[in-house]
Amino acid sequence: MLALAWPDVDLDAAKLTIRKSLEQTKIGLRVKETKARKARHLNLPDATVQLLRGLKTGQEEARRMFGFDYRADLDLVFCRPDGNYIRPDVVTKAARRIAKKAGLAGVSLHTMQHSHGSQLLSLGVPLPTVSKRLGHSNVHVTAAVYSHALPADEIAAAKLWNEALSATMEQPPTEQPSKAKPSHVVPIDSKKKPA
Repeated sequence: MLALAWPDVDLDAAKLTIRKSLEQTKIGLRVKETKARKARHLNLPDATVQLLRGLKTGQEEARRMFGFDYRADLDLVFCRPDGNYIRPDVVTKAARRIAKKAGLAGVSLHTMQHSHGSQLLSLGVPLPTVSKRLGHSNVHVTAAVYSHALPADEIAAAKLWNEALSATMEQPPTEQPSKAKPSHVVPIDSKKKPA
């Protein structure tokens, strides 16, 4: 997200495109392609769209304040006040600090991603959709990483199966359609001889 630029965000359509990422190396920051080396298109929830609109408004004010010193050439969504890149380690430390303050010691951005994936699957979001949102190269990667079943999912699966079986057992057997005789046919009594 630290390499995300505003041209890759369509707030009106509530979509964004991830084309690159920011990597922190020993010699500095480097913009690189995503792991799968192809763009990912994601739909955004309304709350995120509203937050991004507010962020954009704040950045417009920062652009005015910094004038020519603002890094408008980068046009980053998430940036320092002067429009430059934020180092990934700064975001990592801030996320850990916020998580710890919320009583979630040991939580990182990576574990939050896993939590997001698990929760989406638990809510019944199809595996291919979750795989796409997480940026996995294929659904097999997602299936391998999230092969664990949440305890609530197991309980829900058992309950759903029980309800399905109970509904089947309670239904009366369907009657076979009777083979009605045409009205113009008169039944013949086999004991009587025709007249």
